[in-house]
This record gives sequence, C-alpha cells and structure tokens, in this order.
Amino acid sequence: MSDVLPAGLSALVNNAGFGAGPVAASGNGWTCSGATSITCTRSDPLRAGSSYPPITITVKVATNAAALLANTPTVAGGGDETPSSATDSIPVTRDACPNGWSPEEAVSFAPPVPAIDSGVRNPERADGCTLLDVIWNAEPFNNHGSFVSTVAHATNEFVREGLLSPAQQRAIQRAASRSDVGTKNDNQIPNSCPNRLAITFDDGPSVYRPQTLQIFRDNQVHGVFFDLGMRAEANPQIERFTRSEGHVLLNHTYNHTDMNALSDAAKIEEVQHNEAVFDAIGAPFTFKGIRTPFGSANTHTQEVVSSQGYTYFLTRIETGADYEPATTAEQTRDSILGQLHPGAIIGLHDGPIDTPAGAATVDAVRQILPAARAMGYCWGKVDHTGQVVADRYVSSGKPIPQITNPVPYNFLERPGTPPEPWFVAPDPIAISAAHSPSTFVPGQTGTLTLTVTNTSGRPSDPDPIGGSTVTVQDVIPAGLTATAASGPGWTCSGSRTRTCTRSDTLGPYSDYPPITITVNVSNNAPTTIVNDPTVTAHGQSWKDQARDTISVARP
Repeated sequence: MSDVLPAGLSALVNNAGFGAGPVAASGNGWTCSGATSITCTRSDPLRAGSSYPPITITVKVATNAAALLANTPTVAGGGDETPSSATDSIPVTRDACPNGWSPEEAVSFAPPVPAIDSGVRNPERADGCTLLDVIWNAEPFNNHGSFVSTVAHATNEFVREGLLSPAQQRAIQRAASRSDVGTKNDNQIPNSCPNRLAITFDDGPSVYRPQTLQIFRDNQVHGVFFDLGMRAEANPQIERFTRSEGHVLLNHTYNHTDMNALSDAAKIEEVQHNEAVFDAIGAPFTFKGIRTPFGSANTHTQEVVSSQGYTYFLTRIETGADYEPATTAEQTRDSILGQLHPGAIIGLHDGPIDTPAGAATVDAVRQILPAARAMGYCWGKVDHTGQVVADRYVSSGKPIPQITNPVPYNFLERPGTPPEPWFVAPDPIAISAAHSPSTFVPGQTGTLTLTVTNTSGRPSDPDPIGGSTVTVQDVIPAGLTATAASGPGWTCSGSRTRTCTRSDTLGPYSDYPPITITVNVSNNAPTTIVNDPTVTAHGQSWKDQARDTISVARP
C-alpha cells in the first residue's frame, strides 16, 4: 500500500497526546515506513471476501490547508497485474477559535481562587469553538450581571445544539452566579483574542524563578516550566507553588542529559526518575510533556520517550543564545518579538544549568509579556497534545516562596559566577591524571596516564551492557606532542586534542582501564607543564576535570 499525503496534511509521529506512535502509519501485521510518502507491506495470504486489518495514519492539518483535500492511496501485489486505488475526499473546516479553550477543561470561573467549578467538561462545537471560548470572547464585562447574562445566553445556545443537558446548564449558571467575575474584586486583564502564545522555560528552578513568577503574576500570564529533578529537590517549595498557582510543570529529565548519548535504559531512567521526584515533593507534572535538553531527540530517542506516554515539545521560537552570559535582555526581547506568530511556543531558560546567565532573560520577559499584548497577542499555556490553548491566570495572592537552599549546577561551560546560593553538583564519574617519568626531559618521551573512576555505589548505566557514551578529552599542552593514545576498550582519535570514547557500563567504585598517551617533549618545553584532561558522561550531564602538573628538567 502506498499513500502520498496531500498538501495540507502531515503525519504525526511520537505524539502520545494524539495517540501517534513511532511510525507515521501502522496496522496489525503491516510494516510501514515513510512520513510524507508512506509505504506499508505484508505477505500473508488474504482469504476471498476478506480484508486485512486497517492501516492508521495520524495527521496534522495545516492552518492553510485547502477547503477540500483528496487522499488517493494505491495498493499493488497479490498477483494482480495492475494496482488499485481509492480516493477519499476530506472536507476541511477552519477552526473558528484557533488556540482556544481546550474541550478537556472543566467549566469554571475565577475570581475567586480557587475557581468556582461547575463540574461540567467544556463542550465543543463542530467549528472548534467551545463554550468557554464563546463566554470569554465577550470580555471585558461591565458588571457581574453582564457576565451572568452572557453565560446564560451561551449555555442556552449549547443546550439547543444538543451539546449541554439542562442539568449541566444549571450547574454552569450556578457557578457563574457564585463567581466574582465582573465584580469590583475582578481585576483581570482581558485575555481573549485569536492570536495566542505560550512562554516556556527550561532548566529550572533557579534563583531567578521567584522573580519570573512575580512578573507572571503582575502580567496575569501562566508560564510553562520544563524542570530538572536535581534542582527541584533542592527547593521543592518553589515547585509546589508553581504548580498550585496554575503554571504548567513538565519534564526536562533529572540530570539535564543529552538523551541521544544514553542507552535506552538510561533514557527511561532519566524520565521516570524525574517524574518520581516531582511526585514525591508534592508537585506532580501537569501532564506527561517533555522537552529534552539541548533539543536533542533523534527519531529513536523520541520513540523510547514517547513509549512512556510523553508528548514532545521540540518546536519553539527562541533566541538561540539566552543561555549565553553575553546576551542582553534587549537582544532576547527583539529576537522573540520578531518571530511571534499565532500559536507560537517561546523557549527560554530559567537560569541555565551550565552557564551563569539568567538575569538578562528575566529582564527580557518583563518586556516581552506586555509588548506581545500590545502587538495584538494573548497569552495561554500548552496542553498534552502539544498545542497552545487558552487560559486565564487569576492570582491566589499567596506569597511567592524564595530560594532557601543552594541551587545545583552542572559543570559550568562559560566563565562567570552564578548568583548565590549555588554549587556545582558532584558527579559520580571522576578522572585522574598522572605522568611518567616523574620529571620530563626535553628531547625525550613521556607518558600521560588518564584514569576514569565510578565513585558511586551504582553502575554508571542501568543497562548492564551499557550504551551511554563516556568521552575523555585531553588538549595536549604546549611543549608536548602526542604520538599515540590507547587503552583497552577505548577508541581514541585526534592529534593536538586527543579524544577517547567507550560506552560499556562501569561498575560501582571501579575504574576503566587507563588511557595511555605517549608524548614527545619539546626541546624548548617550559619548566612546568599543566595537563587538564576532562571526562564527560551520561549525556553531558556528568563532567570532571583533573590537573596534573609536570616538571621539565633543564639540560
């Protein structure tokens, strides 16, 4: 079977929110490949008058798709000389309320906080508009009576259309009457328009989170936080408040790992460990959503993580550099505002895990939120399908908690010092360096020996065989020239910079076989040479550096 998807449709893969699996098309007994041009094959016999199990393709409809699409799959084989084809005409209805309220929301009204919940799920019309879209599109309300009247009118329409029962209508109207919407206690900024955005942050919670939460409160915007368990454990009060205030809390792995560099077992452990941490501290994820660090998620990684029920959030607009300490607030602001479009998901960092940046991002957010509103945008959040949806932030008024314990960082990749309190989290993989002879002699040879150790009581990888890359790198210092680098189980390459890798699991409190680098000592080598090799493991989240000071004899 072959199917070239018509323009306006694209296949979804690895999107648990929409039930899309690791391949674009699937069906019991079929082997399928391709994304735009899809081919599915099988070779078992088909009885006369029978049908094979169907093939399912989950697709996303482009916003500019034509009003009528034609899908024309073909089938060939089975002894037939000519292929057969079918045509499916697909009408496309424009979403009358793009990025509107999710039909999975409960119909509730705030203020007050907590909201008055009707207990009725938000009904949706065929045109994509829900009851909450219809109600809130009428804001601002002059008074409470105007709001209650709007709710009554909207629910009457939905009852007539068969989308609400009379009992559900009464429950919604009671909730509206009990709310403070439109009263003197209602100080909400209108947040209904067809152009909606969401703003997200990676790597938190950092020392900057309380400031960001205050900016969100001042602007009545909910944030989306892809957070790290290693940081959440240090200041769990921040995560509990973030969740209770209605912000969206999602997964960013426990250690901030490059997932492509991990074994499958380690990938799953990173995701599940992080999830367990947030459950344990009383701030469970809003839903199973993930953005993997570094945007690193090849097809296989997406398959493994999606198999755990997670929806990926890889598409976003970003500066590409807000994690750089030199990036200014104005650069971040201008870059983001220049890329805005309806349905955009903005990606920033909440105090990057491996650089001292963060203050400029806070200042940029303070400017981006009102500037986007002035450009005709409204703010929303994301849901489990990966889409931007409507939202209203009504503050609880509770004090925003502050950072009380030092914030953990990974090995800093940029110069500078993060704001206090902070510390570099210890990693279980360490490297040591030695040399022989004890004093190098110009014009002769020497040996550099590098040893990687697992300092913890756990294997370096949950997979007993391994699969997670360990990388040792040594920039050979001036005065030395490397002629060879090797070690049992290591694969080494390079010249001035020697790089050695392996991926087998290292047991608790154990060493890998050492790496030996043979060097020639230059005749004009300095009297003191410093060698600073590094080891990186567990998807760049574990890093250590050794220092070996070498004396050079003068003839």
